Amino acid sequence: MTPKSPWLRPVALAMPAAHVFEGMRIVMLEQRFDAGLFWNAAGLNALYLAAGMAVFLWMFRVARRRGLLVQVGE
Repeated sequence: MTPKSPWLRPVALAMPAAHVFEGMRIVMLEQRFDAGLFWNAAGLNALYLAAGMAVFLWMFRVARRRGLLVQVGE
């Protein structure tokens, strides 16, 4: 089956859920486990977690530098 929007395939492959669903499809239809899809999803999750942490820490430092954090309790 050819996709109707070929430009959307790279976007979908950038999401861990696409690899998980593809892996589950293979498990259900072919009764085998594709470890490559599992590691692709795990790697993308780790990448997005690291990127999210980096953005959070950067924004936290910016907020501290600008005095935008509310002091609570003191």
